[in-house]
Amino acid sequence: MDALKATANRTFTENGAPAYSSTTSPLLDAFQELRPHVHGDNISPLLESAWKQDPELTLRIIWNARSIHDGKGEREVFYQAFGWLYEHHPRTAIENLPRLVEPLCTRPRKSEAMPHGYWKDLLNIVALAALDELRPWIKTPTFLCAPKGHPYVPDAGDEKRVDRNRLRGGRGKARRWLHSVPAKGPQLTKVQRADAHHARLEEKLQVPKFRALYVMVARLFAEKLAQDVATLDQLEAAAKGSEERQSLSWRLSLVGKWAPSPQGSHDRVTNLSTAICLLLHDAGVSSCLRVAVPRDTPAPALETHVLRSYFQRWVLSPLRRALAVPEPLMSAGRWKEINYSRVASLCMKSNMVLFYKHDPEGFEAFVTKVEGGNKKISGATLMPHKIVEAVQGVGYYERLSEELSDKLREIQLRVLDAQWASLVERLREAGRLDSALAVCDVSGSMSGEPINVSLALSLVTAQLAKPPFSNGFITFSQNPQFQLVDVEKNGLAGTLGDMMQSQWDMNTDLHAVFVKLLLPLAVENKVKPEDMIKTLFVFSDMQFDDATDQNASWETNHDAIEREYKEAGYEVPQIVYWDLAAHDVRGPGLSAIPVTSDKKGVALMNGFSPAMLKVFMGDAEASEDVASDLGDGWEKVEDGSQASNEEEEDFTPLNVMKKAVMKASFDGLVVVD
Repeated sequence: MDALKATANRTFTENGAPAYSSTTSPLLDAFQELRPHVHGDNISPLLESAWKQDPELTLRIIWNARSIHDGKGEREVFYQAFGWLYEHHPRTAIENLPRLVEPLCTRPRKSEAMPHGYWKDLLNIVALAALDELRPWIKTPTFLCAPKGHPYVPDAGDEKRVDRNRLRGGRGKARRWLHSVPAKGPQLTKVQRADAHHARLEEKLQVPKFRALYVMVARLFAEKLAQDVATLDQLEAAAKGSEERQSLSWRLSLVGKWAPSPQGSHDRVTNLSTAICLLLHDAGVSSCLRVAVPRDTPAPALETHVLRSYFQRWVLSPLRRALAVPEPLMSAGRWKEINYSRVASLCMKSNMVLFYKHDPEGFEAFVTKVEGGNKKISGATLMPHKIVEAVQGVGYYERLSEELSDKLREIQLRVLDAQWASLVERLREAGRLDSALAVCDVSGSMSGEPINVSLALSLVTAQLAKPPFSNGFITFSQNPQFQLVDVEKNGLAGTLGDMMQSQWDMNTDLHAVFVKLLLPLAVENKVKPEDMIKTLFVFSDMQFDDATDQNASWETNHDAIEREYKEAGYEVPQIVYWDLAAHDVRGPGLSAIPVTSDKKGVALMNGFSPAMLKVFMGDAEASEDVASDLGDGWEKVEDGSQASNEEEEDFTPLNVMKKAVMKASFDGLVVVD
């Protein structure tokens, strides 16, 4: 009977290789499913099964999906998982919201800490809940798809050219979003839309769990804003250039940047700025105003308008000036006043062309100082594949002179090189990868975004690995090869060009990497088992080729590799199967899984964030946490060989997943219902 049950978990990759449809662990299945572009049909049943087995670990898995610094950094995936939590365990969801914006992610040898998410997450959550879209979804909610600005393309006349197709698509999205309210018809006026949002909000506030969510978010913003306003008063009183002033400036949080502006997109749906104003007034922040606001009845319209105006002018604007937020300066045309060192990673990547256009001397001087180590540039929170995409998108501008086009291209590549260096430097703070190599998949099934992710994570792994295995990777093909890379010498664009020109056969032959490349080299050179590569990161969508022609037997790629290594007298290196499949095109459920949860010497990872590499860096903090939470399997031993053996025993997909979510930054999470 057990044998029959085992066959129920069998499946095949798109290329016919035997695999599994589940890890056999509900917790690990949920962890593997919370990946980029996941669909709602997949999330709910897996989270429900995981919650039944271990609510505390499931809650950590949900928060790990959002964590920018200690997890996958997937915003929309987290919103869906949080929506499930809000629907089925609302008290737990609301109680843990502060852990989303509190500085809990520590940096080695650094005093400051960073939050798992950012303040805008709270606004998005309330807005989605108000629009009945806070749940696992099939299609991204229209509120999160509000049309963005049109691309700036420089030309000789300095004219802005707009892609007409994007313009029409953006207007369509805008219309769909503006009319995602109960009122019908395409001719709604601004007042009618506001009335519809207000009516919906009043109705939602009658629901206890939404009211609790709303009050929690408003209080979080009000309390932090009150603290920052007090800090700002001290900062303005401190002498210019003093250490006290500098220290106070770094104490300001980013709540002032992300707080809802009156009449902004979030405020139109939630009216949160009014709730925050009332709480701040009650706390005495606007005590200079002679406005009487009743506590037991709704505030009158005039008094509310006065408080909202005060909030915008005397709370948000001063805080944003102190934080050197670039957007107001850009809107006002005060480009030369922008402090480029304080520009966020994504803003820098998106607007570097405009910075150079409006302030060429100042911006180039800043980039030069960054390259010389005298200035810092933001880049650590970017996904590496986004930098890769930006590098690939840097081209020549036909409407510019050749000299100006070359200069603009050069400055973009220099900025992206600096941001990449910042990202790698931040990751190195957590340690290095010992005896590790990446296997990079760019086969046909990886078309689109996954290819860039595979290139990016393989390059990051190469730069994080310790010598002699650093600065290299293995191609994923019928005839795999080891390739060297040198980002410092060739730059990011040159390195990516070299990687793309490597030997690729557009197939996914995992068996060839181990049995045709690594094992023959070890046997031929009589490499001692202890000198073999210890860890291989396989960045792929897991759609491997079949390793055997034996139709009568059912043997996975991993089983076949283990068998051939054992016959040659070697142990298989630890393998990290890193799933880059953005979603399962075959419908609900996980895609092909190479191993089950208890397989020794193997880990399962997924997603696009390099922060998950920290799990394999020997992070002291993470190791200590897991040792205390997993019991005997992670106990500290003194003998080196014994420690090595126990480490191999502990290196299973389930245990490595637990190590990832048992970091101290997740310790404050609590299950209430």
